[in-house]
Amino acid sequence: MSENTKKTGIRARIVPIVLFALAAVLIVTSIAGYVLQNTPSSVASLDKMQTAAVLHAASEGLINSIAQQARADKLSELRKDKNFRKRGLDEVNAICDGAMEEARAEAEKLYANPVVQDQAALESVITAFEKALAESNGLSVAERAVYADIYVQLVDNTSDWKFASAESADDAAVLSELGKTAPDLLKAENAHLAGGFVRLARDMAVKQQAKEDAELQNQLLTTLATAIPDWTEYTGLDQAALWDKLTAEAPELKNGEKFKDALLKDAADRIAAAEKGETLPAPAESEAGAETVSETQADYQYFTATEALNREEEAEKAAYESLNTQLVAIIPDLSTLNSKLQNTLRENIEKVLWLEDSGFSSRYNTYMAHQAAADAGDAWKLRLASLAQPFLLAGIAVLLLGLVVFFWKPLTSRFGVPRTIIALFFVYLCLLAELYDISVRMMMGNVLERMTMYGVLVLAMMPGIQCGIGLNMGMTIGCISGLLGIVLALQFNMVGFTALLFACVCGAVVSVPLGWAYSKLLNRMKGSEMTISTYVGFSFVSLMCIGWMMLPFNNPKIVWLLSGKGLRVTHSLLGSFAHLLDNFLAFKVFGIKVPTGGLLFLCLCCLAVWLFSRSRLGIAMTAAGSNPRFAEASGINVNRMRTVGTVLSTVIAAVGIVIYSQAFGYAQLYTAPRQLGFIASSAILIGGATVSKAKVSHVLIGVFLFEGVLVFGQQIANSVVAGGGLSEVMRIMISNGIILYALTQSGGGRRA
Repeated sequence: MSENTKKTGIRARIVPIVLFALAAVLIVTSIAGYVLQNTPSSVASLDKMQTAAVLHAASEGLINSIAQQARADKLSELRKDKNFRKRGLDEVNAICDGAMEEARAEAEKLYANPVVQDQAALESVITAFEKALAESNGLSVAERAVYADIYVQLVDNTSDWKFASAESADDAAVLSELGKTAPDLLKAENAHLAGGFVRLARDMAVKQQAKEDAELQNQLLTTLATAIPDWTEYTGLDQAALWDKLTAEAPELKNGEKFKDALLKDAADRIAAAEKGETLPAPAESEAGAETVSETQADYQYFTATEALNREEEAEKAAYESLNTQLVAIIPDLSTLNSKLQNTLRENIEKVLWLEDSGFSSRYNTYMAHQAAADAGDAWKLRLASLAQPFLLAGIAVLLLGLVVFFWKPLTSRFGVPRTIIALFFVYLCLLAELYDISVRMMMGNVLERMTMYGVLVLAMMPGIQCGIGLNMGMTIGCISGLLGIVLALQFNMVGFTALLFACVCGAVVSVPLGWAYSKLLNRMKGSEMTISTYVGFSFVSLMCIGWMMLPFNNPKIVWLLSGKGLRVTHSLLGSFAHLLDNFLAFKVFGIKVPTGGLLFLCLCCLAVWLFSRSRLGIAMTAAGSNPRFAEASGINVNRMRTVGTVLSTVIAAVGIVIYSQAFGYAQLYTAPRQLGFIASSAILIGGATVSKAKVSHVLIGVFLFEGVLVFGQQIANSVVAGGGLSEVMRIMISNGIILYALTQSGGGRRA
C-alpha cells in the first residue's frame, strides 16, 4: 500500500471520529440539560421568572402608554407653533420620537421594577388565573377542533351551495342538507353549532351566486367588445335604442338583462372612444377557478361556544379580575389605562401564562422575552436546561453525518449519491422541524397524502425506463388522456367511485392509440428519446390547448357560461370524486393522518407493474431495454418491446392524473400538465433509478423522499425566511439537479 493511500485512509477515518466525538459532547450536554430541567431549584427559579414576567408585561403596557401619550402631546404642541409647516417631516418625527423616548426613560425609572409587598398573594392569583386560563383555553381548543373538522368537511365536499338560497330552504332543510355532507353536525353534542353552519351555508350561496354573476358579466363584456365591428354606427342612440341594436347584433346579450346597466355603460365608453378614433381593449377573460388551491382553513366567525365553555370563560374572567386587582395594588397607575389598553394588557399577560407548548424551553424563552432574568447563580443552569432540545437535535445531526461519512462508500455504492444525500437532507429537515416547533406528525400526514397524489404518475416512468426509452417526458400524452376521461365523467354528471373508475378506464382507452403512435416516433429516433419525448410532450400540451376549446362538450358546469363552448381551465371535482380515495378508510395513528384508500390503490398499481415485470413479456421488455443487441440476438423484437413499454407508461400516466386530480380536488386543463414529467422523473431518480434501470422500490422510496423534502422544506423555509419563496426554488433545484446528475452518469441516456 502506497504512502499516499495510507494518508488518505487516515484522513478518511479522522473526520468521522471528530464528528462522533462532537456528537457525544452535544448529546451528553443535552442529557445534563434535561436533568437540570427537573431539579427543584430550576422549577422554583422558573416560577419566579413567571411572576417577574407577569409584572413586566403589566408595567410595559403602562410604560408604552405613557410614551405614546408623550409623543402625541409633543405633536399637538408642535402643531400650535406658527412655524410648524416650515418644519420637515423628518424633523417633526425626530422631535416627537425624542419626546417619546424621554418619557419612556422616565416611566421605566418609576414602573420597570415595581415593589411587591405580598409575593405569596401575587403568586397565588397568578396560579389561579393560569389554571382557569388552561381550562377554558383547553376546552375552547377542543370545541374549535370539532368545529374546524365539520367546517373543512363542508367546504371541501360541497360544490353547489344554492340549496341554501332556495325559497323552500328554511333552517331545518338547510341543516338536513348539510348533515348529508357532514353527519357529525347532526349529533346532539354539536347542536350548538347548527345555527352557525346554517349562516355559513347561506353566505356561501350568496358568494357563489356573486362569483357566477361576475364571471357571466365579464364574458358578456368580452362579447360586447368583440361583436361590434364599428362603434361609430351607434352614436346618438338613446339607451333603449342602443340596447335593442346591441342585442340584435349580439343575441347572447339577452341573457344578461340583469347586467344591462354595466353593458350599456361599457358600450357608451366604446362609442365615445370610437368618436375620438381610439379603441378600448376587450376585458381579459378570467380563468374561473384557476387560483392556487391550498389546504382549507377554518373560518371561526360562525363558531358558537357551548354553555360549558361560557362558564369556563366566566371563571377565567373572574380569575383575571383578582389578578388585576393585585397588579393595581402594586402599580396603582394601571387603573388609569383606557379600555383598549386594558385589553392589550390582558392579552400580554395571557401570552405569558398560556403556552401551547408548556415545556421548560418554551416557558424559559417566553419569560426571558419579558426580561425576567433569573438569579445570577442559577442563570447558566437555566440557560443550559432551556437548550437541552437544540443540543440533542444538533448531536443527532452530527452523529448521522459522522455515520454517513464513515460508511460513505458502501452507502453510495448501494443506494447511490443522490438518494444518500436526499435521505440525509430529509432527516435533517425533520430535525429542523422539531427545532422550529413544526408538527412533524402533521407534515408526515401531508407527505403521505402527496404520495398518493404523485405515486402513480411516478410509477408511469418505470415501464419507459425498463423498455429502453429512458425518462418518459412525453407522459403528458397519457396525462391529457386521463384529463379527457375526467371531463367525460363531469360531462355525464357522474359521481363517486363510478366516476373515478369511468375516468380511469376512459383515459386508459384513449391513451393506448396515442401511446402506440408516440412509440413509433421514438423507435425511429433511438438515442435521442428523452429529448424527443420532451418536445413531443410540450407540443401535445400546446395542441390540446386548441382541442379543449373545440371539443363538443355542453355541460354548463364545465364549459364557459356565455358561449356554451370550450372547456374552462379548472374544474372542481367536489360533488364528483374529490378526495374519494384519500378519505376511504382513512384513520389517524400517533397523530398522523393515513390516506388508506390512496395508499392501497398505489400499492395495487405497484403490485400490478411488479407482476408484469416478472412475466415473460415483462422480462423480454426489460431485456430489450437493458441490452438491445443481446435481446435481438435472442430473438426478441426490440421495437415491439419498446412499443409495449411506451404504451404501458402512457396508460399508467392516464390513470395517474385521475388519481392526482381526485387528491387535489380539481382537474386542470390546458398547460397545467406540462411540468409533471419533470416531477415524476426527479422522484424516481431520487429513489435510486437510473435512465436504464428502475424498480418498484425506486418509485416508492423516490416519491416519499421527493415529496418529504418539498413538504418539510416549504414549512421550514416559511419559518426561516419571510415570504417563504425558498420552497419553489428548492423544488426547481432538486428536480432539475437530479435529472442533470442522472444524465451525466448515463452519458446522455444512450445505450450500447
